[in-house]
Amino acid sequence: MSAIPREWLKLQYMDPARFLVGLRHIALTMPLDELHYKVSSLRTHALRKAGESRQAALFAYGLGQVLRAPVAFAVSEAKDYDAVVKYPANGTITYLPVQLKEWVPEFLNPSATLQGELDKLSKYTDSKDLAVAIHLNREATIHLSDLTLPQGSIGGLWLYGATDLLQEKWRIIGNLVIPGASAFEFHYPGG
Repeated sequence: MSAIPREWLKLQYMDPARFLVGLRHIALTMPLDELHYKVSSLRTHALRKAGESRQAALFAYGLGQVLRAPVAFAVSEAKDYDAVVKYPANGTITYLPVQLKEWVPEFLNPSATLQGELDKLSKYTDSKDLAVAIHLNREATIHLSDLTLPQGSIGGLWLYGATDLLQEKWRIIGNLVIPGASAFEFHYPGG
């Protein structure tokens, strides 16, 4: 990417660890179990931005663990991306637009498949600078060799999700569009 879009410089970037610790505090101190699932899981129209912010923060925090560098995020609904992350690399600040996707829990859509989510990425035909981050929000065993990954249309593909029911342990896998993709384990911040 050559010039950094001016709108990315104007975004309000947040520390994902701080954001996620704040969300965990709310989850532990508020009676979320008394709320409707769509409200407590940030799935209502009014809470959509908060839900996207959580997904962006989880991805940014995981990416920071992979890069061993501080990664900040900003939610931005523009063009083909939902968020922008920024991090130091090679003495400069790198900006990366991110399209957030989710493989939703089975009880929300039992027929949804990870391959189906990947197939939807075919609409991005010329997005070499775009990273797609898919939140694996269900219990599943994934065999990457069984998946058909998008070729040449996006710049990055990352999968991330909790590996325990308490969502304390997480895994991020990527970048799947380049050789040498790896899986990285990390813990939810503040735990």
